[in-house]
Amino acid sequence: MLTALGVDVGTTNTKVALVDVTAPRVLAVASAPTPAPADAATAIAGLVARVLPAGPAPAAVGIASMAETGVPLGPDGTPRGDWLRWDGHRAGAEADALGARIGRSELFAATGVRASAKIPLATWEWLRTHDPDALHAPADAGRWAGAADLVGLLLTGRLATDHTLAGRTGAYRLGRPGDLPTAFDADLLAEVGLRPSQVPEVLAPGELLGRVVDGPFTVAGLRAGTPVTIAGHDHPVGTWAAGVRRPGQAADSVGTAEAVCTLVDDDPEPEPVRTAGMSLVRTVTGEHPALLAGSSSGGAAVAWWLRTHAPAADVTTLMADVAALGDVPLDVVVLPYVAGRQTPAPDPAATPSVVGDLSGRTPAEGAHALLAGLALQARWMLEEQGRLAGGAAATSVAVLGGPMAANPAWLRLKARVGAPPLRLVVEPEPVAAGAALLAALRAGAVDDAPALVSQPVAVARRPGDEQAFARFVDAALRASTA
Repeated sequence: MLTALGVDVGTTNTKVALVDVTAPRVLAVASAPTPAPADAATAIAGLVARVLPAGPAPAAVGIASMAETGVPLGPDGTPRGDWLRWDGHRAGAEADALGARIGRSELFAATGVRASAKIPLATWEWLRTHDPDALHAPADAGRWAGAADLVGLLLTGRLATDHTLAGRTGAYRLGRPGDLPTAFDADLLAEVGLRPSQVPEVLAPGELLGRVVDGPFTVAGLRAGTPVTIAGHDHPVGTWAAGVRRPGQAADSVGTAEAVCTLVDDDPEPEPVRTAGMSLVRTVTGEHPALLAGSSSGGAAVAWWLRTHAPAADVTTLMADVAALGDVPLDVVVLPYVAGRQTPAPDPAATPSVVGDLSGRTPAEGAHALLAGLALQARWMLEEQGRLAGGAAATSVAVLGGPMAANPAWLRLKARVGAPPLRLVVEPEPVAAGAALLAALRAGAVDDAPALVSQPVAVARRPGDEQAFARFVDAALRASTA
């Protein structure tokens, strides 16, 4: 048996998985709330110690993480404060100023990301005004570490990132597939008062970060000298692990947030992609362009619904009741915008609302309406990607993530309202598993890495489902213009 270790630093939880890379299958997984940067070494080493007894010593370690999230470091690598996260909404004014100064269209064409409050470029500008000692103090200039980058630094002593994470910052030029930049862009960094020495190195696709050094992780049981790689941004890592590796394939990755990613042959015109609220990205291997659509209304919307509409409910029982409803008509759905709508038709002011009448409905019927809205929103993102790609809709969609493995009612609704055939990635921690598979491949421990096991999700559409999709989109657009 040949194993590798995968680390996934997520928005809510951090997961560590020991993976048999020849099967592939997860031998053991440990999870805990994502720790503060100052506690990351101890907390993640503790998770590593929990999974290592499940198999032989890993041949490599891979690290994936949420994007647009990081922390300033002092010259000695000590974190200066807590995570500055993608969902902090602190840098909206700075993003607007950058967009006006650089040009919104110009920034997107160069980087593939929009000028928004979530990108680190805007956060760095915010720091220059609100906390200049964090990065900009001339006598004690700090460095920026993304979430995965900090874990890599703790493991190896080297601060570097990969192109899928650098590409979410707003300071890394998109490049052509197969010919990606090997550093952040000095001119874009200068816009916010930073130098290239203050951000991580950018690894080439497939390049190793380094090797495990003595410290908390060797105390936890990792062998010193084990190869380490930054696997990348969690959604592209999961997409690759799901076997979505060729143009025409798509992935729907669901966690706290949700992301739909469609691989395409060539980059579409950038401006329509920008105005649709999506991003242009590269796959983890750097071989193909892709369209990425994000929504904060994934698992976060379910948590909001439970908190506001069913606070006393037992979640397991409620979702079982939703599943027991079967394929009821979609006459009531919820617009699931708990933090605005990023795409399609971006509307930061969008709020949750009910399309139809929920009065007199059971809690299960209300939860069903929410899950239906989430499924319809995902289809809308996927269809818009097909339109932007010139009408070449994806021929298949891999659905992955813990909420999909744990919530059959939600999955069934996705299959029911989705356009292409769906297949479910069975592994509930596909990002951690994918990070391990990428690590083994990049370390040369294996010649090829098969995709995680998936199975078709076959559900017949019901009369009225297409009309429900049309009503959902129409209601969302009308609410945005009201």
